[in-house]
Amino acid sequence: MDDKMAAVGELTRAANGDDEAILRIANRLQHQRVLELLYAELFLDVLPHDGRDKVVVQHDLEIARHVVGYVVRAERDEVTVEPLAWSQDLSRVAETAADVHISQDLPAFAAMLRSVFGPAAGTGLADVARLLTAGGRGTALPWAEIFARRAEQNADLAALALRFGSDKWGARWYARQYETFFRRFRDQPIRILEIGIGGFDEAHRGGASLEMWKRYFPRALVYGIDIEDKRFLETQRLRTFRGNQADPEFLATVLQQTGELDIVIDDGSHFCSDQIKSFELLFPRLATGGLYVIEDMETSYWPGFGGSSSDFTSPTTGVGYLKDMVDGLNYEAMTSDTAYRRKPTDRSVVGIHFFHSMAIVEKGVNEDGGLGAMIPDEVKRQGPRLLMPDYPVPPEFEPTGDATSARSTPSTKPVASGSKTGKRAAPVLEDQRGEKTELVNDSHG
Repeated sequence: MDDKMAAVGELTRAANGDDEAILRIANRLQHQRVLELLYAELFLDVLPHDGRDKVVVQHDLEIARHVVGYVVRAERDEVTVEPLAWSQDLSRVAETAADVHISQDLPAFAAMLRSVFGPAAGTGLADVARLLTAGGRGTALPWAEIFARRAEQNADLAALALRFGSDKWGARWYARQYETFFRRFRDQPIRILEIGIGGFDEAHRGGASLEMWKRYFPRALVYGIDIEDKRFLETQRLRTFRGNQADPEFLATVLQQTGELDIVIDDGSHFCSDQIKSFELLFPRLATGGLYVIEDMETSYWPGFGGSSSDFTSPTTGVGYLKDMVDGLNYEAMTSDTAYRRKPTDRSVVGIHFFHSMAIVEKGVNEDGGLGAMIPDEVKRQGPRLLMPDYPVPPEFEPTGDATSARSTPSTKPVASGSKTGKRAAPVLEDQRGEKTELVNDSHG
């Protein structure tokens, strides 16, 4: 399974390039193996249609003025590929009783690979549909309609959740947030990891969300973690790991095999300590621009899960831990004498989004600089009129004759002789305030 995951990953990355790039990978992986991966993706969720349980395709490739043929048998989601003998006859008829016969030179083969593994995967199968229709002999399958309907269905996360029985829609309403934040990743060759597969210790149960992600992200490698064995779910783009989400050694082993991740979803134990530990171990290995999601955060208010319904700022709860990061988003704007203690995430967290029972953390480079970092400390402490005397301020910041108000809201605007306004520079106000006090004391002497 690891080999298949790696091979699909190579094909999806190469599909972003030119014909030479993807054909070089196909040649190295060997065409028989590449055809198996290609048709497994192509026929995903296609059978049975029209009462058919199997489709047989003869796929001929013209290579160096020779033809090599392959027989592809697709049954449900299982695909097998067998080679036929080489032939020098470029015009030969099909040798098998195939439903579909496709004959291609290498540039056409590269185009087909790009349609399945490339940036338009899931929606760009019109050319493949024409190939299957033109090469068909009695399949009677409306390929264009099938692929179009599949693309439409797989673009709707709520519908996918209902289809596979995921609680991310219905029991929860997470799909609407996922649609908003995940849409930009749909056609990217990403790596997504979900903690918590479901089904508990029951055999052949669980994996609803993993199946959903596999279809929503047609170019993704999908990984799942669970404390139970869920290997029955594994296919060429889906891999599972068994272990504890808070175990550093286990997660290190997982990361060695997944590489850098683009999306992490924590739907695991829901214990606050596990949520925090997993974040601290996995967030550093999230790609720049990636997303880290923690679901079911209501446990931050449940003492039985390490939460509290009285202490809402405790950094030992999932919500409190993320709240504690919010100030770090603006560390550049703080005064130089701040008592704020810097965190490792200050420079890498660029957004924290809270929803009902759920939070999404965006990773990036939080070093914008800008006015927050450039404004002098004195302006931050005393306000904009220190530099711009006529800067409009709210009424409560307007200085008055009252000493306390004048001291707390100094201004740089000088006071005209005889003026009764309080708009004076701080040193002038201090001098005038002292003179006024002396006069009052003299009048009562």
